[in-house]
Amino acid sequence: MTAIKNGSLFCRMMLWVSERFPVTNTPLFFILWFLSYSVAMPAGESISPVKMAVGCLLSLSFFLLLRVLDEHKDYADDCLHHPQRVLQQGIISLSHLKLLGALCVLIQLGGMFLIAGGQQQIWLSWTLLLCWTSLMTKEFFVAEWLKQHFSLYALSHTLVMPFVIWWLATLASPAAALNQPLILLMLLAFLCGLSFEITRKCKGPDEEREEVTTWSQLYGRPLSILMVIALLILMVCVQYFLILCKTGTVSLWFYGVSGGVNFFAVSQLLIFLINANQKNRKRNEAVVGAVMLTGYVLCIVEIYL
Repeated sequence: MTAIKNGSLFCRMMLWVSERFPVTNTPLFFILWFLSYSVAMPAGESISPVKMAVGCLLSLSFFLLLRVLDEHKDYADDCLHHPQRVLQQGIISLSHLKLLGALCVLIQLGGMFLIAGGQQQIWLSWTLLLCWTSLMTKEFFVAEWLKQHFSLYALSHTLVMPFVIWWLATLASPAAALNQPLILLMLLAFLCGLSFEITRKCKGPDEEREEVTTWSQLYGRPLSILMVIALLILMVCVQYFLILCKTGTVSLWFYGVSGGVNFFAVSQLLIFLINANQKNRKRNEAVVGAVMLTGYVLCIVEIYL
């Protein structure tokens, strides 16, 4: 441990990244940008490769900033419940994460200036996003009340996703209108975020702890899994109407791919009910994450077919 703490700051930061912001999550942030661009851009218009690359970087930087802010918000609780983590062991400090968060903000400012210049709508959407994110970090100044209302806590934090989509859409097209396809995409991102949040915090007896609130603790595992399945169904419905709004038709293969992926996910969720343990909970996260990514990719492909 001493050798690790004496290692270079870069190596120590990468330990934190691998633990709390895995590289395997980055395709989701890029795909969200591609889908926001696909929905927001008027038909027949294209985007430059530079703008596409900058959009990917800005999307990634925001979600990294969100993780940094969460680490600050939950630091005391994590010291109590997760003392084995890199931050809690003192391998890196909150000061290091503050610098990383500041770098994320600088990347966003620089990227938006490069893309947007004086386009007011982009700056407005980013300001609204940061305002909501700041409120989340402060837990809307009612932290104790929110802790006693776990469902409202999750809903209020998942509501950041529509703000993210609006910001990414204005990055793609500053004149982007809050039309039906974009509203459907905001709803889809919200449903995806909520489904993953419930999945992540629906645990088996081997992981449940009385002092840590989970969906399975509040509502029981069967009802929590039923909520996830209902959200998966709603996600498919929203994807269908989003594609229909953008293209006027939905290809047959959409039903096949979507149906297959969701069948596999529901099967795994039911297996978890039969054998609820950490291994199957992690599998739940993997399959629900795969459903989210597949749904986003299906929308992108359908729009450009």
